[in-house]
Amino acid sequence: MTDGSYCYEPGFALLSYVESEMTGLEGVVTSFQIEDGKTVTLRRSGKVNAEMVFDRRQAHESLYDVGFGAMMISVVTEDMTVLLNEHGGVLDLDYRVEVEHALCSRNRYHIEIQTI
Repeated sequence: MTDGSYCYEPGFALLSYVESEMTGLEGVVTSFQIEDGKTVTLRRSGKVNAEMVFDRRQAHESLYDVGFGAMMISVVTEDMTVLLNEHGGVLDLDYRVEVEHALCSRNRYHIEIQTI
């Protein structure tokens, strides 16, 4: 479990947290902005700077900067579930990352949000 912040309004949600040593990104701030339950934008800032857009309708290209260099990646959303309200909920993302149209990795996020 990780502490973070969460803000919800109908059609818009924002959650953010500071990465821990366990993820290898200690100190990096990660945020997810969810719009209309259809588009999710992940932003990271700190020793890693990145923005990835998840959209079921199309792939998105972005610059991924890991501190010692940057590369263009393409994010292809395979599946997305957004079940959020003012009390929290669930965000599931299943996606792949491609570099030069070649599969680089397949990834999943499962985030459960509980307000306190």
